[in-house]
Amino acid sequence: METMFLPATAPAAPAAPAVELAELLRAVAERLSGGTPCALPNFGVALGQGGLLLFNCHYAAYSGQPQYYDLALQQLEQMLSRLQPQAYRSNNGSKYYQELAELGGLLDYLVRHGHLDWDVEPLLCQFDALLEPRLALYLAAGNLEIMNGALSVGQYFLRRLPHSVTARRTMTALLDALQATQEGSEATGYYWTCHRIVEPRVYTGLSHGSAMIISFVASVYEAGFAVEKCARLLHYASRFVLRTRLDPTRFHSSIPLWRGREEPTTNLCLLYGDASTACALVRAARLLGNAPDLADATHIATLTTRPEAGHAPFPNEASVWYGVGGAYLVYDYLHRQTGAPAFATAAARWAARLPAQAVFENEYLNFSSNYHQVSHHANAQLNFNFGLAGVGLTLIQALSQGRHLLDEFTWLA
Repeated sequence: METMFLPATAPAAPAAPAVELAELLRAVAERLSGGTPCALPNFGVALGQGGLLLFNCHYAAYSGQPQYYDLALQQLEQMLSRLQPQAYRSNNGSKYYQELAELGGLLDYLVRHGHLDWDVEPLLCQFDALLEPRLALYLAAGNLEIMNGALSVGQYFLRRLPHSVTARRTMTALLDALQATQEGSEATGYYWTCHRIVEPRVYTGLSHGSAMIISFVASVYEAGFAVEKCARLLHYASRFVLRTRLDPTRFHSSIPLWRGREEPTTNLCLLYGDASTACALVRAARLLGNAPDLADATHIATLTTRPEAGHAPFPNEASVWYGVGGAYLVYDYLHRQTGAPAFATAAARWAARLPAQAVFENEYLNFSSNYHQVSHHANAQLNFNFGLAGVGLTLIQALSQGRHLLDEFTWLA
């Protein structure tokens, strides 16, 4: 199978205050170009070698060093050799169909953004055939999760909408299922109960909850697919989240992590907390032209930029999912959506905190995921969600002035 990566382009000059971040990025690139594939044995983006491939493509384009495209090509060939389900082995909680959906979305992204010059359509048509019945199983089980659930496959088919009849058919089924399984009413707003955690909960956030669904449906709306159906879901799902609002002077947060958890909570990471939930609300309000909702969502997010909000217990690591890197990505997204200077300031503040998370004295440039123990999950220190690949990609976004965004891989878009 012949593949070819396009030539790298020259980088934009980073701003002077970013020198420390640029030095850290060079160190990450050097560390990841070593013998990491053995610690990332699978092919997904979140937990596998796909995140490393994405890093090498972004770094090649950012730095103008084409040898990183050569590394990416080697990694892609390795990943494609591992697609047989019979030979698949779960690593650190990975699942075959989740990783297949992630790889399909990654290939589409690399072609769309000029990193990969290759006709991926024959392979992705095979992915379509494998993932359509998997989506049906997830929907039948009521599993809407964006990790190992209907929205994970939905993310893949979302990218396939312009190319695939299967994608358009499955997207119709998915939107119909979201409408059929919503609870609540037009007066209270729509919500969905998560049945995949310890006990059923009505989450509000980007992980498991309403913001997750709002962000996904917003992407479908932006793709121009079933816009009236999407607009209805967006409007009433946003109404529910905004109706859960708390008094932030009493509870620190304006939105509970799940309905019924009215207790003090402060969390600024990508997956949980007011800022990332507000990202989905801001996006939906802008798409629908809903000025009051946009003002409310922007205010909720702005409260999290206060100096005291930065002293919360979390984030306390560098990672994309739970750390400082994710906080930067959220505020950078909010700034691009709203233009509000407070979000640009917050994004810069969180990006500047990335080097200070290297305090663990280990072989991963002294970074570590608090969510995993290094001795049991070495790959977590290297992958996209928790490790160095995610840290490096976050640094590239921060230094490239918006040329290499991670929105598609963080559920923000």
